[in-house]
Amino acid sequence: MPRVPLYLKNIVCLEALWTEELEHRLSVLPILELTARTTSTKFIYLTCNTKAELRHNLGLVCRKKSYGILVLAFHGDPGKIELAKHVVVSLESLATLMGRKFAGWVVHVASCSTVQIDEERLARFVAETEVALVTGFTQTLDWTEGAVMDLLLLRWLQDYRDLNALWKHLQKRYPDLIEATGMTAFPLA
Repeated sequence: MPRVPLYLKNIVCLEALWTEELEHRLSVLPILELTARTTSTKFIYLTCNTKAELRHNLGLVCRKKSYGILVLAFHGDPGKIELAKHVVVSLESLATLMGRKFAGWVVHVASCSTVQIDEERLARFVAETEVALVTGFTQTLDWTEGAVMDLLLLRWLQDYRDLNALWKHLQKRYPDLIEATGMTAFPLA
């Protein structure tokens, strides 16, 4: 059976400001806190609004040996993440910044439409970085629906070693939410 109850993967999250509204700021931080409290997972949360911060933070967190999930919480467009207004990073540039330092990790791109690209581009990203799995959204999201999908993904990643079995589980339990968010996973058999 692919489920193993004590399998934990600690989480690294890099997040940009979603808006310039600082007093009532949206953030994925509560999702990380809830995941940590309900699964005994550790997490590292870093803000990241410039390319220099992205490079620096990726260099810091790749050395954390007990971590295996990277969440990239940014605005997005097909094939790109947006760290701040007019600060855009393509998946190809991201792959260069990551190198093979995240080999075996799960990368969740928690941004609108970033993975709405052809399979060949995703395959190149996976080949260049040697990550185990890329998950993300293929359409523009309602922020709350995306946050719920993020929470469910992070929670269930803790119980599955077999990433194909994880994806099948999510598809079986949450088909409407997967459809509403355009959630996808690559590569899977």
